[in-house]
Amino acid sequence: MTWLTTAQGGAERSTLELADGLRTIFGIDVVIVWWDDSKFLSLPRVPHGLRVRQADANSYERMLAHELSSNPEGTVLIGTHRTAMIDIPLANSLNIAVISVLRGMLVANQRLRTVDPERRRLVPRRPDELNWEILARADCWVGVSRSSTASLVELAERPVRAITIYNGVAIAAHPPAFTSKPIRRFSVVARTESWKRIDRVIAAYACLPKEIVSRAQLNIYGNGTVLSQLQKMADTFCLDRNVRFWGHVPDREWLAGTDVLVSACDIEGFGRCVIEAGAAGIPQIVPDRGGSSELVVPGLTGLIYAGGDVRGLTDAMVEAAAWSGNQLAALGQRAHVHARSYSHTRYFMAYARLALQVCALAQRRSSAFMNELAPESERIVR
Repeated sequence: MTWLTTAQGGAERSTLELADGLRTIFGIDVVIVWWDDSKFLSLPRVPHGLRVRQADANSYERMLAHELSSNPEGTVLIGTHRTAMIDIPLANSLNIAVISVLRGMLVANQRLRTVDPERRRLVPRRPDELNWEILARADCWVGVSRSSTASLVELAERPVRAITIYNGVAIAAHPPAFTSKPIRRFSVVARTESWKRIDRVIAAYACLPKEIVSRAQLNIYGNGTVLSQLQKMADTFCLDRNVRFWGHVPDREWLAGTDVLVSACDIEGFGRCVIEAGAAGIPQIVPDRGGSSELVVPGLTGLIYAGGDVRGLTDAMVEAAAWSGNQLAALGQRAHVHARSYSHTRYFMAYARLALQVCALAQRRSSAFMNELAPESERIVR
């Protein structure tokens, strides 16, 4: 498996969990070639016994080639869109099946960072600037939501085989016991980057009626490049309102300070924190665009509002602030049941099944190729 990390987020955790699940449940020998491009973040906690080889821009391709060539016939490369321009040609040269995972969404007018093989660094490119001649050579692309997969099929300039496999989350058999709080705590859990649109949440919160603000709190968990701008925005527009910035917190520590999860990102590929909230019995408010919208059942596990509509988000927060303790508990219980659809078991099984399928395809390709090279008298008729 491969990953190029630029942050400590849900994609990093999902990658490690998938590798560990394939290893421990299915007995597959898994190694991750981990390209660390962050320069200031440490590698997330690696499960015991999992092999991770840390690489940089100069060693990544060499390290990956070494791992792939050690057993080409029994190997499948599960890579990422970030490193696909290196992963796919290398796997093709060894006749190794390759699965490329789009852990986000393609948007026509927005740039996605992918590695330039010549410059060996992440370069932002629009979908129409990507090299689809190479990208279409992956045996299969995986989108982490239907929205993710649909964006790939729509914007790829060459036909691609693509399926959807939702990320998985560890989910307890029962949600934590519900405890009513005197204030309604809304939380945003995201890297503070512009595309996460946390500014919309702050703007919506600033519009809450005063009678609601007196019993509400907005928590923002995450670090990123626009953190200082968001803090200034909150200082300007939410002076009389309870807004707290907590920075990055490990794993799921934000759950204890959350009654309702809020997202305004309408180009989210999956939205791991949405399912983590549901698993903990916490309802969610999400926009009707992107992968997060697929994870909420409106009225049963949370609320969905029109993406980009700040007034609509304010109205949703007003409605959530008015939920009684019993209503909040019922929504949380249903959210937990719904979250169980996104269990680790389903996640691991889907990738194991796909890996077997593409590996069989690669072996048939190899047999057909060797058959073409063999003299006519030695060819195998199938």
